[in-house]
Amino acid sequence: MIWASMKRKVAEVNIGKTANQMPEMVQEAFKFIPVDEWCNHCAHVKKLEEEYRSKDGYLDALFIVELCSESEESSDDDSQD
Repeated sequence: MIWASMKRKVAEVNIGKTANQMPEMVQEAFKFIPVDEWCNHCAHVKKLEEEYRSKDGYLDALFIVELCSESEESSDDDSQD
């Protein structure tokens, strides 16, 4: 979101520039991202975080995957002796 805006602004001025000039171009690009754009992106992230928190109860259920049964495990132990 902000990263895409910053990359777009750098691309606009990155004509004939060297790699050494990249840090300065990035810093300048961040300066020109408007406050309202930052606010919109922050509000969107907060909304997503709230959605994740509200669904978090669904994700807390225990989920176990057994790779082998106990009988297979004990058989393997017996064969190694």
